[in-house]
Amino acid sequence: MDPSNTGKSQADSIACHRILDANLNRTMEGLRTLEDLARFQNHGSIQNRYKTLRHDLQRFTSDWDKSALLTSRNASDDVGRTTKTESEGSRSDGAMDIAEAAAQRVQQSLRCLEEFAKFLYSNSAAGIESLRYQVYDLNARFLLAQKRDLVFLAKSKLYVLADCQMPIVDFQTRIASISRAGVDIIQVRDKQLDAKQIIEYTNAAIAVVDADQTRIVVNDRADVLHCTQAWALHVGQTDLSVTQARSLIPGHCVLGLSTHDLQQVKQAIHVGADYIGCGPTFPSSTKAFESFSGLDFLQSVVDFLNQEQVSLPAFAIGGITIENLPRVLATGARRIAVSHAVWRAESPSHATQQMRQLLDQVA
Repeated sequence: MDPSNTGKSQADSIACHRILDANLNRTMEGLRTLEDLARFQNHGSIQNRYKTLRHDLQRFTSDWDKSALLTSRNASDDVGRTTKTESEGSRSDGAMDIAEAAAQRVQQSLRCLEEFAKFLYSNSAAGIESLRYQVYDLNARFLLAQKRDLVFLAKSKLYVLADCQMPIVDFQTRIASISRAGVDIIQVRDKQLDAKQIIEYTNAAIAVVDADQTRIVVNDRADVLHCTQAWALHVGQTDLSVTQARSLIPGHCVLGLSTHDLQQVKQAIHVGADYIGCGPTFPSSTKAFESFSGLDFLQSVVDFLNQEQVSLPAFAIGGITIENLPRVLATGARRIAVSHAVWRAESPSHATQQMRQLLDQVA
């Protein structure tokens, strides 16, 4: 017990322990509600942060007098138990209402914990205050994430990078063809074109796909995304950071990040990327690298995400072909991003169908 707890009146001690007990339970319940909602909505990085906050709160309160908390508990005589507003009995807007209610409950309960800890367990108050500020930021991130369609992302397996080095009519024909053949996500990527041209090609791609079947991603350019109806932005390790990119794009837009080692994967989770690309797996003709992360990296990502129970969609990328795809799948990876193997294939739709068939077989 905190030494500052000595000399308190018994009545004050009991009342304050009741308040601490009630608010500790409220906070833990709220954090668990948010954690589970994030988990099953496939917000992997956000789920992991709520889990960490829950464990941090347990750590900060580990030296509280648990006997005093339990003996002061008297839920049956709690005069506030039956005093509820009409809105507390309904969650008509589904997940958004649940998230907002839990977020508010956690913030308010943490404030109570901080204030009454100052009276009974002052050595824990600063830690609880730091959690409260972390929760403010995380709750804002999660409530914005409710506007992003990550259900589609969670179901996606095949991601194709498309350059713009053909007439726009031919580009549209190819985009429509691979979309119908089973491509979930198409990234418009071309470092040789100016912004006006990339906007034109991006809008052309959006125009010929069914959004229930295929979504369009912009590479690197937040300005291009703002000028189109693209679903997502993808950035690399040397582009805008996830935090910078998030501040520049609408809240409903998905954000992906390239990763090349496990530390970058962990950082992607921490900063809140919605999905990651993992590679390069093999040498490719799309992008030059001095070294290749390889299949061992894919295996380590799969193992890490499973171990941490983080549902962050991870796409293996880099030189993947129909011939080496079984080696990729053997690591446990279930999502791939390809370029030339589909986009520059003799029959892009046939190449798509072959890859899709293998991916569906191991699902």
